[in-house]
Amino acid sequence: MPSLLSLSALKSRALRKGVWFRLDPAARALVDAAILYLKRGGRVKSPALIQALRAVAEKILTLTSPLRVLAKAVGYAIAKAKGIAVDEEKAIALGLQWINTPKKYKGKIPAVDAAS
Repeated sequence: MPSLLSLSALKSRALRKGVWFRLDPAARALVDAAILYLKRGGRVKSPALIQALRAVAEKILTLTSPLRVLAKAVGYAIAKAKGIAVDEEKAIALGLQWINTPKKYKGKIPAVDAAS
């Protein structure tokens, strides 16, 4: 359930990190409209609206997360898929190598676990 506090914090984080204007205009308008609606005392009950706000929040969090965290998650996923044991430094290096590889040379995209 989205709250006024969580949406305001999400928007301010996106503005602070400089990714707010990288979102598509519809996503920005959706967050702004939801914040305005919640400020005036409304409650978001629609499952479709909640799902859309969740998708926008995931996009913002993905864009604002540090590259090191993303590289570590990708590195661990690649190591798990290949069946090799790696420490944190090697996972970051493996993830950075995969992130910096052009799309036409990449194979299948590894699934990133949230628990990693």
